[in-house]
Amino acid sequence: MSERSEPASDAVPAWLHDGRSAIRHEVFVAIADGRLLIDGFDPVPLDALRRIDARGFQFGRSDVTGWRLGFDAAPPDALLRRLPSAGRYGGPIDRIGLWAAAAIALCLSALVIIGAIQGLDLLARMIPYRWEQRLGDAISGDFGTQACRSPAGQAALDGLAGRLSSSDRPVRVGVVDIPIVNAVALPGGRILIFRGLIDTARSPDEVAGVLAHEIGHVEHRHVMVALLRRFGIGLLVGSGGSAADYGQALLESRYSRAAESEADASSVEHLVRAGISPTPTARLFDRLGRDEAAMPKLFVYMASHPPSAERRARFDAAAKRVLHPRPSLDPASWAAVRAMCGGAKAKGGLELRF
Repeated sequence: MSERSEPASDAVPAWLHDGRSAIRHEVFVAIADGRLLIDGFDPVPLDALRRIDARGFQFGRSDVTGWRLGFDAAPPDALLRRLPSAGRYGGPIDRIGLWAAAAIALCLSALVIIGAIQGLDLLARMIPYRWEQRLGDAISGDFGTQACRSPAGQAALDGLAGRLSSSDRPVRVGVVDIPIVNAVALPGGRILIFRGLIDTARSPDEVAGVLAHEIGHVEHRHVMVALLRRFGIGLLVGSGGSAADYGQALLESRYSRAAESEADASSVEHLVRAGISPTPTARLFDRLGRDEAAMPKLFVYMASHPPSAERRARFDAAAKRVLHPRPSLDPASWAAVRAMCGGAKAKGGLELRF
């Protein structure tokens, strides 16, 4: 039986991502007998901890991927002195050694030069995918309090993502309780669908079209290109910002028109291969186009996405390639997805940004 810690009298408030879910746990921590005591969780040996920021407010574990402990305010000096320090040259250099760090810096410099010559797209493709997955996990963790969960709904989305994505790049999809008609791709194949899209969609096939579009962004590494454009080489060495900064940047990002068209083309191919009709996605663009009709044409064509009329025509034309379409989800699975955040809420106007 695992040993669970109870809050001590000198415990300090903190937050914890346990590496198994995206939930942010509000906890109390203290140190005793060379271990970090975390109420409700197993104690952690101090030598398993490592500092992951310069201020000493966030710590990871060398033996658990995705585990993060942090303090919203500076912890007492008595506690901080007993936690791992940054060391003389800074945390990462201390962990891997000066010469290894110098070699990495040289490689990163070469990547910067290559990126300047060949563009950010090539640089993004050179980043190891496992590193990208860890970054996506960290960003996703900051949406933990807004995550919607149910076994049936999640199983339905996982099955749909499996039909739409390639086997060599598995996609992990989730739903967050944000009332915007949107979805966002994160690094490492994580995709978050906002409840506003699910509430607004008239069929699961409309959601499938958006999901396939975000999978296109993942496969073409558009997410990493967007982050590199915003944070530069600091993204790779951990000095560009926090996971929350990266997540906010992706929510605010506007991909290039070429990238959006590329993601649309991928969406069409994924839908056709899965035997899902692209027509419902075209109808979604049709509804969006009615809002665009009230905008001056100049602003429509200056938007990052191709005009909805063009996107609608592309998906409508592709529908002829699916002779015997199959629904993306059966009625029970679609109902489970729609219930993941507790049922539909009042809808605002269309605010589609995928």
